[in-house]
Amino acid sequence: MDRDIGLSYVKSKMDVNILLFFVACGQLESGMVKKEARMKDNDIEAIIFDVDGLMFGTERLYEEAFAMIAKKWGYEAEVSEAFIKDCKGKRKEDIKVLFKSLLDGISLEKERKEFDFDEYLKQLLDYLDEAIETRGLPVKDGLIELLQYARENRIKIAIGTSEKSPRIQSYLQKANITADSFDAIICGDMVQNGKPAPDIFLKACEALSVNPEKTMVLEDAPSGIIAAYRAGAKPVMVIDCIEPTDEIRNMLFTEPFHSLTEVQEMLVMKKGEVERPDGDPDH
Repeated sequence: MDRDIGLSYVKSKMDVNILLFFVACGQLESGMVKKEARMKDNDIEAIIFDVDGLMFGTERLYEEAFAMIAKKWGYEAEVSEAFIKDCKGKRKEDIKVLFKSLLDGISLEKERKEFDFDEYLKQLLDYLDEAIETRGLPVKDGLIELLQYARENRIKIAIGTSEKSPRIQSYLQKANITADSFDAIICGDMVQNGKPAPDIFLKACEALSVNPEKTMVLEDAPSGIIAAYRAGAKPVMVIDCIEPTDEIRNMLFTEPFHSLTEVQEMLVMKKGEVERPDGDPDH
């Protein structure tokens, strides 16, 4: 299939499986630029941060909450680990579609009514909030230092998350991070389409007045990496609960990291490369 036709089809249909097919076959280039070329591009003007699993260790609490409420409702066999991972990084509205598709039929047989996702979600979030209140909000290692580094080096920073605004404000308050630490905060309730569509990151770049090609997106979930890739940004994966597949690796700006500290180290290195383009430490 012609590369331009393939790119047009993916962008118009937003089909993740088609996108991954083209990536695997080498028919599609991230942001229409080869990965090798992107790796050499040290011009990073902005960083967009995902939240759950990236800034805060809340993805693991979500996993726990999903499993506990599924068991309480008698759906532990259906709400598998693989299913829970498929929900990662997505808006609650999109997760609802997944749950309804999975459980409506079973619920009709068992209880003669459709699956009540809204009540399920309420109980899940109540469990999550109680866990955070009891154990504290787990702030990821290196987050505060990376935010400070970006500020000191005049790199714009934004949040780009599938979560709704009130929960993000609550997280920031619990972590003693002021909202005005960020140049923009874009949440899932502010766009038409959630991840893996690129809407959140495109809106964040627009708010920052920065070209997506000069923007690094930090993500832990495949759906977020795909969204950043589609936006034409520089996707960087910081591994939390999910290891990247080969298809996801082909979308990345760098090799995956395991901490935000490693991301800062990479930025420091690239800053040095920009300041010494000839590799001469005396210039």
